[in-house]
Amino acid sequence: MKEYKRNLLNKIKKKSLNIGLIGIGYVGIKLVLAFSKNKNKVYCFDNDKEKIELLKNNTSPYSYIKSSEIKKKTKYLNLENKISNINKCDVIIVCLPTPLKKEKPDLSHIKSGWEKFKPFLKKGQILILESTTYPGCTEDIFYKYLNNKFQIDKNFFLGYSPERENPGDKEYDFQNTPKVVSGIGKNSLEICDLLYQLIVKKTKIAESIRIAEASKLFENIYRSINIALINELKIACEYLKLNTYSIIDIAGTKPFGYSKFFPGPGIGGHCIPIDPLYFSWISKKKGFEVKFIQLSAQINKFRTNWIISEIKKIIKNQNKKNHKILLLGMAYKKNIEDTRESASVKIFSRFLNEKMCSVDYCDPFVKKITINKKIIKSLDYKKINYNNFDIVIIATDHDKFDYKKMLKSKKIIVDLRGRFYNLKNKNNIILL
Repeated sequence: MKEYKRNLLNKIKKKSLNIGLIGIGYVGIKLVLAFSKNKNKVYCFDNDKEKIELLKNNTSPYSYIKSSEIKKKTKYLNLENKISNINKCDVIIVCLPTPLKKEKPDLSHIKSGWEKFKPFLKKGQILILESTTYPGCTEDIFYKYLNNKFQIDKNFFLGYSPERENPGDKEYDFQNTPKVVSGIGKNSLEICDLLYQLIVKKTKIAESIRIAEASKLFENIYRSINIALINELKIACEYLKLNTYSIIDIAGTKPFGYSKFFPGPGIGGHCIPIDPLYFSWISKKKGFEVKFIQLSAQINKFRTNWIISEIKKIIKNQNKKNHKILLLGMAYKKNIEDTRESASVKIFSRFLNEKMCSVDYCDPFVKKITINKKIIKSLDYKKINYNNFDIVIIATDHDKFDYKKMLKSKKIIVDLRGRFYNLKNKNNIILL
């Protein structure tokens, strides 16, 4: 049985692997780019045929990845999108979404993908899950079938390596962010570790798959709770007439025991609104309810609703009929196009139904959005005349917006991101 491990390690050493990537989303695309070099061949699998066609045409499906990067890599890619090609792969990495459904983990994407590709598995492969999920999930889904068909950790290998992708982050990229690796046994762990050493500067070994799964949730629970805390403190500071951002600046000079978190309109993306609830779900299932996680989710939701109510007060105080509102930024964070769970979308949706105003949006990365089955197009950020609006809401502070032009308009600016917190003259700016 040692020959299967030896064969994989030899291919890793020679950088001559056939790697199957199931799911070419925000996580999968970075793995595609990282592994596609030397003699490695990357097989791309995705239900989104349009995404595969873009890759075939040397075009990036994502704003933060240049098409020139894709063009350099296409010669290393197999874009047939034929699931039977799994049989040709040495490594299979699963990067499929794991949303929530009625406060429970929705593993349908992983399970559906698993049913499609498992008939094509063979001896000598390693299967690695990267999707964020609860402790025990990797074994719950894959172990029974693999253990019946193969000898786990001898002629078939199983690992887990949680993604740590942060789209749009220019400081911490794929290479300089340590990669957590784990395996079902010592052979799987060694293979998983050496595999990822091909594409990152540093790996961190977890003693078990469950520890690795839980570590990812801890990371996002930490962020969720701290974001909720600063969002709640921001509201408290409004009542106390204190500048939250100035307080953060001062507190941030302490070199230990304090990390900067900034308030925003709420939370968004896949990780923060969803992943912590995976941990609270499995913990409650085992007999202990984690209160902080639920509380942080409630506070972040309250923050968005509080902002909506404050903007309504601003509108009513203007004594004008049919206010024109412009919402800037539909994505959940700056400089990307991801609108998953975005607080901006929730705010925009609420004002679409308000009789007291009309609302448009502008986002250079989100050209159109569907709300209540209605397609709404973004205004062109290069042609915006801010004087045509009564209120401008900075919901997501993309760098492409012309903030100097915005200020010159003298219109009411509702700043939800602290973009203008340090301006001396804030007469037309409302920091919420």
